[in-house]
Amino acid sequence: MNLVKEITAILLNKRGQGTLGVHMMRGIMGTLALKVINTVLVLGTSLFLARLLGAKEYGIYAYAISWASLLSIPAVIGLNTLLVREVARYKALEDWGALRGILQWSDRVVLVTSAVFIVLFALIIWFLQGKYPSEVRITLWISIPLVPLLSFLLLRQGGLQGLGYVVEAQIPQFFVLPGIFLILVSGAYSISDLSVNSIVGFRNLAGLIAISVAIYLLRKHLPKTIFNASPKYCQKKWLKSALSLFFVGAAVMINQRISTVMVGVIIGPEAAGIFDIAFKASILVNFTQLIISWPLAPAVADLHARANKQRLQRLVTKSARVGLIGSLAIALIYIIFGEWVLFAFGSDFIQGFPVLIILTVSQLISVVAGPIIPLLNMSGYERTVARWIALGTILNATTGYPLILSLGTMGAAVSNMLSMVTWNLFLWLIACKELGVNASPLVFAGKE
Repeated sequence: MNLVKEITAILLNKRGQGTLGVHMMRGIMGTLALKVINTVLVLGTSLFLARLLGAKEYGIYAYAISWASLLSIPAVIGLNTLLVREVARYKALEDWGALRGILQWSDRVVLVTSAVFIVLFALIIWFLQGKYPSEVRITLWISIPLVPLLSFLLLRQGGLQGLGYVVEAQIPQFFVLPGIFLILVSGAYSISDLSVNSIVGFRNLAGLIAISVAIYLLRKHLPKTIFNASPKYCQKKWLKSALSLFFVGAAVMINQRISTVMVGVIIGPEAAGIFDIAFKASILVNFTQLIISWPLAPAVADLHARANKQRLQRLVTKSARVGLIGSLAIALIYIIFGEWVLFAFGSDFIQGFPVLIILTVSQLISVVAGPIIPLLNMSGYERTVARWIALGTILNATTGYPLILSLGTMGAAVSNMLSMVTWNLFLWLIACKELGVNASPLVFAGKE
């Protein structure tokens, strides 16, 4: 509870008074609630559509949506994460011209990049015309509007998070989009039969409604003084930082996928499936820290801009300790009941238990290093983060091949651990040296 008070006080620029009690359930608890609701909505919609469409048509739908979702990530080129940091910083410094400037500039950039990726998507569809039947290509064409819609949704999310409205930032993507989509599809189904193309069309409409809500929320929460300020621009600096932040996300994603790919290539698809389930289960060990990072990120940017190192250290330490407690609870479940957890996916997956244990320890080591990625990203060290995670990914790939050949899936787990220990250790050291902040939950943070 003290952590929630601390973060909320910073984001509200208050010292724990007035409306603070009302906001206690926001931030960390609000993010957790939205993640749970989103999971229920997504799984419920997937189950409904799978039964409605059948395996073949559902596969076409999932394929088209996956393409649009995938292309929307590079289309936003890390600007969503940049907005979290810069909006929080400019708000703390009351630099309203720069705040207005970065919001306008990011919109223009994403408008251009979205157009580029729409053209790229169209070329992909055209090149696939000889491989897929017309029904697949038509569905892909219909899904094209999702690229800019999802890109701008991520952008608005970053702006709202930077302003300190962490829960509101997630509502359009995690609640409005899946919720409206489910309502539209189920409502239309009660009237007449649905085709896969009409369902993708409803997805576009839900995306349009979600981005409208996001635009409304951002405009509602922007400080009124911003509308009278003349915009100031730092395009080169912003673009350089955005690209670095994008590469951080890309490097993390590649590092998460490369082990499964190598196992599939070297051993086979069955072993890859077993490893993938164990890996996805192990990621839950870091779930608490991930939830905390949503409200933590803008608070770090705020305190770093104010050069309040003492309070930043205390906040990071409290966040890290809450993350460690949640991680230890999940890790304990895996150590005691891990075989039963894997059995839920099928009896063949029980053999992945030793892999799950190694990967769980790996995630715990990451948690002990603390929330170093949001700490460094929000403090202007995103290029350093990208560099070390990229080196960790290279280490994972180079050590993974011989280890998988000799130890099988256990080798993939060991190489993954070596990678995570390496980049976590060096980023922790960099945070201590450059920021003077020890991100580990084991450090003594001091008192107010």
